[in-house]
Amino acid sequence: MDPLRQPTVTDARESASKGRDTGASRSTESIASRDVIERERQKYFELFEMARDACFLTDSEGVIREANAAAAQILGVAAHFLPGKPLPAFFEESARETFRHQLDQLDGSTHPDEWEIKLAPRNGMPVHVSVSVARVGNEDVAALYRWVVRDTSRQKRAEASAREEAEVSHRVKSEFLSLLSHEFRTPLQAIFGYTELLEREIHGPLNESQRGDLLRIQQSQQHLLSLINTILDFAKLESGQTIDLSLEPTVLHDVLAQMEGVIGAQLEQKQLLYAYKCSDRSIIADVDAVKLKQIILNLLSNAVRFTDRGGSITIESEIEGEYVLVRVTDTGKGIPPDKLVAIFLPFVQIKSKGSVSTGTGLGLPIGRKLATAMGGSLDGTSEVGKGSTFTLRLKRSKIGLR
Repeated sequence: MDPLRQPTVTDARESASKGRDTGASRSTESIASRDVIERERQKYFELFEMARDACFLTDSEGVIREANAAAAQILGVAAHFLPGKPLPAFFEESARETFRHQLDQLDGSTHPDEWEIKLAPRNGMPVHVSVSVARVGNEDVAALYRWVVRDTSRQKRAEASAREEAEVSHRVKSEFLSLLSHEFRTPLQAIFGYTELLEREIHGPLNESQRGDLLRIQQSQQHLLSLINTILDFAKLESGQTIDLSLEPTVLHDVLAQMEGVIGAQLEQKQLLYAYKCSDRSIIADVDAVKLKQIILNLLSNAVRFTDRGGSITIESEIEGEYVLVRVTDTGKGIPPDKLVAIFLPFVQIKSKGSVSTGTGLGLPIGRKLATAMGGSLDGTSEVGKGSTFTLRLKRSKIGLR
């Protein structure tokens, strides 16, 4: 506009018209914004109210500001009565005691913290719930907390039912194995009796061929008896019974030095090299000597079974602090990494190509349980194609500590 030009009536009318247009535009934008906010508020309300989990909004003292329909149902209180009531009042006693600590742990974080507690609804039985709580907003305003409470009672009942079924199945299996083993013992004892009569030649002399047959029968008897004893031990351990242990200071060399003679025939049959290395023949451990022999013999038998002809087996012992380590190492086929855990589970056997299974798959599980019962441990390492090492850790006797 020309600065020297005087405003006219027309100019005034145009200015007023532009002002009305701007005001109308702002009013329209304001209405649109309110509509958007209302739609978002309605969406939040529907999500909050229709949620299957109980939802609460509380202050820092746990006083309820808002609660949805699921919250009213789980607490047994009408929704319109919940605002103003302290949420911790519905917690079990131990949870009420740690409530403050749980909120303090958030330390201004908006990330939810998980919590499992029991609720005590009005006029109802305690309810197992999973709680997720997070702070809402920032530290510049009064703290508010969002709670999402999920009823886990059905899940807990299902877990309890599954545990009970597993325990029943476990008990039945153990009782069956125990009964079966005892039933096997009766005819086996009779066979032992008859073979003893034959060995003593009560009914007449035996020729060399017959003596060879009798020896094989006796070896099979001992193997079968060993399997039965293993199953009985397993049944006892699995049923929660304790196997009687007689822990006494034992010179390890006196036990380990006997092992070659016990498995000598197996070593010769497969032409395996055997070495026994003992760092200190005076080492004393607190063990049950009979159970120790059982563990070592099983480890050696496994080593023989999975080592090819011409391979080698080594047993060695050494001191490690307050423990003694007994290692059985072979140059066998080895165990795949994904099977090293499974081999310590009952009835699991690693089958290699061309091999025949001759065991029960209980030796290692029982060996580990016995080692643990004696205050030690049993673990294994292996490399496929190069062999395995099983390490038995035993507690040194105070008598042998220097």
